[in-house]
Amino acid sequence: MSAIFAGYGLYYVVHALAPEIQPDAAVYHLGLVAEWARQHGMPAHIGFYELLPLGLETLFYPAFLIGGHSAAKLVHAGFLFATVPLIAWTGEKLGLDIRAAFAAAGLYFFAPVAGISGSSAYNDAAAAFFPLAAFGLLMEARGPRADLVFHAGLAAGFSYAVKMPGAVAVAGAAAWAAGRHGRRGLALAAAGMLVAAAWWPVRNLVLTGNPIAPLGNRLFPNDHFHAASEAALSQTLASYGGVRWHEIPQELVLRGARLQGLAGPALLLLPLGLLAWRRPQARPALLAGLLLLAPWTKNIGARFLLPALPFLFLALAAWARPRWMQALFLLQAAACSPWALDAYADGHAWRLRGFPWRAALRLEPESEFLRRELYEYSFLEKAAPLVGSGGLLDLYGLPYAYLRTVPLGSLSSARFDNAAAALTAAAGPRPERIAVLRAETGTRLVRAVRVRLERDWPGLWSIEDVSLEWRSRRIPASPRWLLDATPNPGDAWLALDANPATRWFTWDDSRAGASWQVTFDRPRPVDAILVRTVDANPAPPVSLKVLTLERRWNDVSGRLRRVNVERRLWRREAVLFVESLGVRWIAVPTGDAGYGPIGRSMRALPGAWGVELALEEKGIALFRIRHDEAGNPPGR
Repeated sequence: MSAIFAGYGLYYVVHALAPEIQPDAAVYHLGLVAEWARQHGMPAHIGFYELLPLGLETLFYPAFLIGGHSAAKLVHAGFLFATVPLIAWTGEKLGLDIRAAFAAAGLYFFAPVAGISGSSAYNDAAAAFFPLAAFGLLMEARGPRADLVFHAGLAAGFSYAVKMPGAVAVAGAAAWAAGRHGRRGLALAAAGMLVAAAWWPVRNLVLTGNPIAPLGNRLFPNDHFHAASEAALSQTLASYGGVRWHEIPQELVLRGARLQGLAGPALLLLPLGLLAWRRPQARPALLAGLLLLAPWTKNIGARFLLPALPFLFLALAAWARPRWMQALFLLQAAACSPWALDAYADGHAWRLRGFPWRAALRLEPESEFLRRELYEYSFLEKAAPLVGSGGLLDLYGLPYAYLRTVPLGSLSSARFDNAAAALTAAAGPRPERIAVLRAETGTRLVRAVRVRLERDWPGLWSIEDVSLEWRSRRIPASPRWLLDATPNPGDAWLALDANPATRWFTWDDSRAGASWQVTFDRPRPVDAILVRTVDANPAPPVSLKVLTLERRWNDVSGRLRRVNVERRLWRREAVLFVESLGVRWIAVPTGDAGYGPIGRSMRALPGAWGVELALEEKGIALFRIRHDEAGNPPGR
């Protein structure tokens, strides 16, 4: 057994020492750490990745300062290796034969998804280590060692600090501490949890008003994330492009592409572990495994199984005889070897490939290895000196650990959603029909204006622009005006920014009652109101009301007339809006998928967009927002 562990260990260490090429690791896990190193601290940036718990990245940071990407990878690999004796020790605490316990550890250690994630700068190996550590400490916390409950709380709390699904470990540890040790035990465990985890929800609450940002935006509405985008992401992660439940075993054991990883044939025998329920000493492990399995149902990717696997393999070991477990150990080791995987796994399965010892020892230059193994690297190598630390909108999903900046994108925030929506609408293929509705107010002084959707709308309803006029002149918007909208109040300003490429979206179910409102700092003379919104026949189902001096809402919907229908692609105006977000560069694909139509349109019509192509390679284009000789962007 030791020789097999050593062989796999050497394989993992070599990959950990090689330059980072894995997707999420080369994006935010190390991209944010590299930014901390440039800024000498953690900037208060608000984005999807930035607001995830980054506890493990805080451990990557000092390693990164010393040895770069590979040093951070070794930190994570350390948790993968440490999990092996931890599983065996926990098995002993459960009363298992030590041979069966080590066999259970091998079933986890040999799983291809554990190997590739654990030897990269991900966080899944740590997400499996800390719940297991909390479990073992809770089992050890008896008699004179009862104070170990505090340390179990620390481990459970760090489970959340590593990854949000670790919240179930926090809940489970709190329940155990309360049930076994009463109020004092619960207080000790809670104290440890707060020390390890409280910083992250407090930080998010201060920055966004949502302690569990970037998720939970329906529960905690805020201006920084759209609940509709979160719902769309959750739906994607729960199905991975339509994988059905009966297909999951085949994907996790034999294929490995659609669910991004393989867990090995031992996974098929896990249901037998349920038979261990008859053995009282095994029930805690089985319950812990099922508890940690719950978050996986919301994201069925292979690596999200890892926190539950040590417990489920221990439950299997509690039921099976030691020699059966040893035979399963050998089967898992053989079936998960690189040579065996080549024979049956999908060619696109996420797993370790090759034996990059020359790159690990830097006998092969890092740049040469990355050009060969990381598809986007040749583009990044040329883009990095151009972009520098400037603002970049990333519509591709670049591994920005190899850039000198953290871009806006590629997972949704409100700023990214609005930028992408403006560019997508401007790219066509044909203009929307935008109805221009005009109403005479019939009154001179107005306190507020409200536009309301009166019937359910298919898709996302939006208001492109609200223009207030006095004596046929547009009234400039004032920063002292109060804007509100239901839903999505944070984007209400987009309907009053005088940019036809932007709009206030509901970003949610567009049901009757959705509304947009502006309240003035003092009564304003308004004699006409123009509303630009998505057209419909015979007319958009909107109402218009004004608040009079007497503080009564006066319905002027009967005076609304559709005076025009605009059909135009606002390309340059969309780029101006993107620039107002601090963006100077736009990276975008030029193929058919994703935001490819934007890239192709910019390449074909750079003058219409107000951009110039700076670089194109491997289906990725980098555009610079163009300025005139005076330094002003076009259209100003």
